[in-house]
Amino acid sequence: MTSNPKISVILTAWMRPQYLEEQVNAVLSQTVKPSEVILWYNQPSKRFAIWKRKHFLEFKNSEHVRQIICNYNFGIMPRFALAACLESEYVCIFDDDTIPGDKWFENCLEYVDKEKCLLGTIGLRYVSLENKCAQVERPRMGWEGENEELEFVDLVGHCWFFRREWTKYFWIEEPLLRTFGEDIHFCAMLQRHGIRSGCPPHPKSDISLWGSLYPERGIDRAGISCAADHSEDFYNVVSYEISKGFKPMLIKFQFPGPETK
Repeated sequence: MTSNPKISVILTAWMRPQYLEEQVNAVLSQTVKPSEVILWYNQPSKRFAIWKRKHFLEFKNSEHVRQIICNYNFGIMPRFALAACLESEYVCIFDDDTIPGDKWFENCLEYVDKEKCLLGTIGLRYVSLENKCAQVERPRMGWEGENEELEFVDLVGHCWFFRREWTKYFWIEEPLLRTFGEDIHFCAMLQRHGIRSGCPPHPKSDISLWGSLYPERGIDRAGISCAADHSEDFYNVVSYEISKGFKPMLIKFQFPGPETK
């Protein structure tokens, strides 16, 4: 890490405009300031009808945000393509419900190079892939487990902090799905190239280090994982990545790939 690291932040606006201003303010208030903030706006479904143009053009500190406004929903993958186009040393991608504490970047910078790992605010370890269901260890690491030290995991989500150059590994192979499981694919591809996934400390005594201060916001009807039962997709994506070489920490047996119809 350099003495003045350049961090690009990628935000995604879709169905939660009510959090955008708060999220931008939290990012700009980091103890280690980002060098740029980019907002990728996906046109939301008309069935919710909650977006107005002012929601993504007229918010506090909008002058500090570069905006990519689409009239079509390209889904969850473009943010990882956009990361490859940037010139910063590090990238942090946030889901639209994720508000970081003001020392989140500082926390991530402590470990990203020293441990050579992708960092996130929630971390999963798989314990079982039986009966077509991917079961994970509980509590999960990060804001849920309130881990006092860095914990290595199989998958991190809700935000991703990494060296920008690692983005290339995401695209070496196509993900199984374009609508789900981008976090599984990224972690699996990085592992295959010697880069681990981890949750930095989320101590109960200091939430300024946390990557997500209000995780309960991710369970509303706008959440992709909450809008439908994705248990089969989850199972298929995990087993597909295992068939390609992904090795979960707690599962020690060979497992076939996803079923094809």
